[in-house]
Amino acid sequence: MRDAPARKFARMIRALAVLALAFALPLAASGPANAGDSSPAYADITWSDLLPEGEAQRIAELQQMQALEFGFDHFGTDQMPQLQTFNVVDELDGEVVRIGGYILPFDYSGSNRTVSRFLLVPYVGACIHVPPPPPNQLIYVEADDPIEVQGLWDPVFITGTMRTRREDTDLADTAYTMELEAVTPYRP
Repeated sequence: MRDAPARKFARMIRALAVLALAFALPLAASGPANAGDSSPAYADITWSDLLPEGEAQRIAELQQMQALEFGFDHFGTDQMPQLQTFNVVDELDGEVVRIGGYILPFDYSGSNRTVSRFLLVPYVGACIHVPPPPPNQLIYVEADDPIEVQGLWDPVFITGTMRTRREDTDLADTAYTMELEAVTPYRP
């Protein structure tokens, strides 16, 4: 039987995993792009839609095991690696979708506030603290033309064709990529 501190620690890790998903869910609760149009050109999805059935529980268990193995320090330790779960929802491949999140740029130019490559992340601070979310909770985006970003802490919607394709980057690995069509400010 595990001792009381280990049980308390395990409960804390499960709560953090649920909290991370909870931050992501409000960003997707919105209607079609044109309120009067009954058939939008895209499907609104949430971060939980990127997880195959049972994957959220699997991620929570993996996070708990990882925390017990490496300890828990989300302020810059490089001990705890990103969970490498690339399980995706195959039906999303090739679908035109819109999802809310936060832009984490690779090449932000502060003088003209543009980016051409970024990760869309489910909550503020993802990938800044270690470890980043699992690959199936990140979307790699490369824009044909650089896009203007109003504020790096402002939520946005991105719309485009979703691909279930792995992309390994210096910040984190992703299980999804998007062929970007539009970035718009998040409005509930």
